[in-house]
Amino acid sequence: MKYRKDELCYIWLDSFLGLEYVHKKRIFDMISEAPEISAVLTGAKEYLIAEIGESAFNTVKNSANSAYLDYVLSRLSARGIRALTYVSEDYPQSLKDTPAPPLVLYARGDVSLLGKEIFGIVGSRKSLPLSVKIAERYSESLVKAGFTIVTGIAEGIDCTAIKSALSCGGNIISVIAGGFDNIYPKNHLSLAEEVAKKGLIISEHPPEIAPQRFMFPVRNRIIAGLSRGVLIVSGGMKSGTLYTAEYAEEYGRDVFCVPYSVGVQSGAICNELIKRGAMLTDTPQDILDFYGKAISDNEPELNEEELKVVRALASGSLHIEKISNYAGKQVFEIMPLLSSLEIKGIIAKTGVNVFGLTRTVSEE
Repeated sequence: MKYRKDELCYIWLDSFLGLEYVHKKRIFDMISEAPEISAVLTGAKEYLIAEIGESAFNTVKNSANSAYLDYVLSRLSARGIRALTYVSEDYPQSLKDTPAPPLVLYARGDVSLLGKEIFGIVGSRKSLPLSVKIAERYSESLVKAGFTIVTGIAEGIDCTAIKSALSCGGNIISVIAGGFDNIYPKNHLSLAEEVAKKGLIISEHPPEIAPQRFMFPVRNRIIAGLSRGVLIVSGGMKSGTLYTAEYAEEYGRDVFCVPYSVGVQSGAICNELIKRGAMLTDTPQDILDFYGKAISDNEPELNEEELKVVRALASGSLHIEKISNYAGKQVFEIMPLLSSLEIKGIIAKTGVNVFGLTRTVSEE
């Protein structure tokens, strides 16, 4: 991969893990047009030592040579990583327009996806089976409508959104919190490889960086920044999904939330965000209509017995015995109906022998 001089300056600077963002930006402004980087650094020695300390200055100054830069580039090339810098042509404008955009995006996969119409789907790692089914359906519908989905790579909603998009040949971008050598969680390494082959996986950190707790909420600004809109599928009041929603609000992105019944802790943040002005959505068509993508949601046909079950669940999740009472049937008679509705994606388990709707159903 060939890089311009200004791109190489960013890649070189970003390799110094101890330098803060603001210092990297200032040094770039000093050296990007300079014919001799080392001379510029020497001339600004006193200023830079005051800014970054003598040890960091010496590290940067002593690494201002082609041998070190070749070493950095070779490590990226060996991992199949492309570096998109703030000044690269392929760097997404939507992200560039946000406060403190990453100076470098390390990418594996199809970087052209960064120029597509992107929609974010996020939610809690510990989500109800019902929420997982909802995420699956939204991801499928949105990619079929032409959106590229962006999410993280955690358990729960992230993982579901990725797998759903991939299963129907859709475009997917996954943003990881650490570097490529430290995919987290480790059991999603194979999923990350699949995303790299069929979509795009990106990080703002060099490959050797291990993710730390603070990096996850900071990472969420990238998801929000890339997105035209963001769907919050689930999340407790202390969930990291709140960071994504708040970044989206700050950046002027559209925020959609799935509503939850009172007392469902894993959906509390969704209800709170709706109170604060986020758009309520209980079907993917809400989002598609909002963006003028009037695509049918392919609603399955239900018989009258199945509709009785749907009506029973209209006000919230119920135990199988209460569903049976509502439908006027024995439990053993209602079980085939529940199985059929699960297969059709209309309902999902929300607890032991407890079921809830994953979507609204028209009876017209």
